[in-house]
Amino acid sequence: MMQLVAADKEPITPFVRIVRSLYDDCQVSSVMVIGGTGDYFDVADNVLVMDSYMCFDATERAKAIAASSTKSSALPHTASQCVKFRPTKSKRFINGNSFVPNGKVKTISQNSIAFGETELDLSCLEQLVSKAQTTAISAALQRLPEQAKSRSLTDTLEQLRKLIDKEGLASLTPGQYHGGMARPRLYEIAGAINRLRRDSSITQG
Repeated sequence: MMQLVAADKEPITPFVRIVRSLYDDCQVSSVMVIGGTGDYFDVADNVLVMDSYMCFDATERAKAIAASSTKSSALPHTASQCVKFRPTKSKRFINGNSFVPNGKVKTISQNSIAFGETELDLSCLEQLVSKAQTTAISAALQRLPEQAKSRSLTDTLEQLRKLIDKEGLASLTPGQYHGGMARPRLYEIAGAINRLRRDSSITQG
């Protein structure tokens, strides 16, 4: 397909074409645990094979296969033809006022929060393991307006982390005791922020 459709006509860049640059330029490693990994043989540093629950290093054999396949098919995603990964340098900022719920906030389940009139679906945040964590996330979202204060999203989350480190989860519900919360990671709080679609809730700067 990459031979048929020119790169400038295709809006989606296959991951196999940026994975090498992601490591070389950004020091981000990728571990692929999938069946159809043949396309990655040429750009991989190590290739491991599981056989009868035993792990074997198959890097040398995989490289040989990649070399012969490239010669026969001229696939346009070899290591020398990978696309350079260019991470954005702009920061994301939270408009705290847009995170004020229009109505009540309620934790429906481990994977769902009713945030005013919006139902927040967290089902793809696989590191959430209890409803108590989701309850803490819903409380954290309500603290965003005062934590943001023109800070970037990264700085806002860091400020929230410091607050919890210093005062505990009780800091998320000031003035009241809530015994039904467990601490989530900042990644899950960020994931919830990304899923709370509101006009001008996050801006680039």
